[in-house]
Amino acid sequence: MEENRIFPDNWKEVVRGKKVILYNTGVSSLLGGREKRIEKMKWVFQTFKEHPEVVLWWRPHPLELSTLQSMLPELEEQYMAVKQQYIEENIGALDESADLNRAIAISDAYYGAWSSVTELYRAAGKPVLFENNRIKRADDTVFLPIAPCIKGEDIWFIQYRSNKLVQMDRNTYEVTRIVTIPGEPPYRERGHNYYVIDCGDSFRVLLGNSWQNYEYEIETAAIRAYSFEIQDFKFCSGPIIGKNHQLFMFPFRSNDLLEYDCYTNVIQKRKLGKEKINAARCYEGDGTKIYVADYNSSIVHQYDLADQSCTAIKMGEEKDKYWGVKKVGKYLVALHLHKREIALWNQETGKTTKLTEFPENYTCRKGDAYINMFEKNNMLYIFPYFSNMILKVDVERKVVEQAFKEIYYDADYDENSESFSSEMYLCAVQDQDRVYAYAVYEKCWDVFDLGTETLQSRTSFGIKEEKYKRELECILDSNVYEESFCEGEKPVICTLENYIRNIQNCNIGNRFGDNNKNNIGADIHKSIMNG
Repeated sequence: MEENRIFPDNWKEVVRGKKVILYNTGVSSLLGGREKRIEKMKWVFQTFKEHPEVVLWWRPHPLELSTLQSMLPELEEQYMAVKQQYIEENIGALDESADLNRAIAISDAYYGAWSSVTELYRAAGKPVLFENNRIKRADDTVFLPIAPCIKGEDIWFIQYRSNKLVQMDRNTYEVTRIVTIPGEPPYRERGHNYYVIDCGDSFRVLLGNSWQNYEYEIETAAIRAYSFEIQDFKFCSGPIIGKNHQLFMFPFRSNDLLEYDCYTNVIQKRKLGKEKINAARCYEGDGTKIYVADYNSSIVHQYDLADQSCTAIKMGEEKDKYWGVKKVGKYLVALHLHKREIALWNQETGKTTKLTEFPENYTCRKGDAYINMFEKNNMLYIFPYFSNMILKVDVERKVVEQAFKEIYYDADYDENSESFSSEMYLCAVQDQDRVYAYAVYEKCWDVFDLGTETLQSRTSFGIKEEKYKRELECILDSNVYEESFCEGEKPVICTLENYIRNIQNCNIGNRFGDNNKNNIGADIHKSIMNG
């Protein structure tokens, strides 16, 4: 039928038996991206041209061309050339019809700009990958350790943005086991909200925005899932402190401390004053006392597990906010969240001293400068996230210096935007005098001796077995989740090419058929009504 307005004419035969990915381009992304947007479209078409096993269903916004003609006429020729090439080279279907439901029903997955279409698509229970104009490459898949936990001769960690628990021999740096946490999406943005808690013969694994927590038995490799016994509670916590069989959690934007019993799976709430806080992940445990900084204020909360009392310690001005807190001798040391400043609070006098002099050539990104900090011999060692060096704070001399001077990240740093090309360290964990830190910019593990202030070793760390690469590149699987996959395009793992391969290989989405077209509206309505 002429009103179909779909190229090619035999589009039903083209898509039959293949997975179909809807490519939706919109007016806003075109006006915002301009030449970069046109170049991205060329790259997308070339990528799909190299993957004939799937079908690209391109649906430009109905007003895309007319908007371009009126607002960016200088780009019309480039746009039309790209469109003509798409048609002449038979890269995929071109849908210029008004029938949106058909496009959603026929396709198995979505790729493109954010729009109202994506919300309809998610309501239909199909995966969504948001396009990023800046990405026109796919980097090699690498291990990205986060939430490391040292257990004997091994380091266990979570693969960043995944549901994979990894075991690594810390002597050979060989991966010996990858465990998939069932029921969790293989890929999801969770910030740094991952935890592996050593519970003796097992680990407790907690993943941000999950309805459950998981017990992994090391010897039997058995995994058990436990629901949090609190209505509508999704795990999202700053620090987690493990004491015997109990976990103490500090939910974001709450004034509760949650005491979770691993034996009974019962949660008890304890109040932390009247104001809601965002507890900083970097905390201090001192006997029965826990010190937690608040991202939203200049307050450090002292919680005593013995008598369940809570004391607010004011460490600066009202406008001050702190990334984390540690105890060094008689001082509580807090790192400022938004400026180069370190506060020292004297527990004996109650006075605060601010350190503002940092080493020459020190650079950092506000809010994301640090990853962890450790105390040794009354010195505080601060490991960077988006910064270029390891810092050492001498609390008695009130001096901030560069530690381990042989370690310096010569970063591609923009002072105006405070932008780094990459993280320096993704995680760091202490074992007695040693700190094991994963250096993203070098793709290696660095081992530091805090007692001698020396770099003990630097060992490259990569994927040596193809089976591990395949496991890490899984961003979709055949399970049905409460929410469909919906993420932004990344240069590593969550790439367009990997998305294409995953769609092709997994059992997901509605397959082609005219009957599906009649069901899609009902599916969307049902999803919206169920909230």
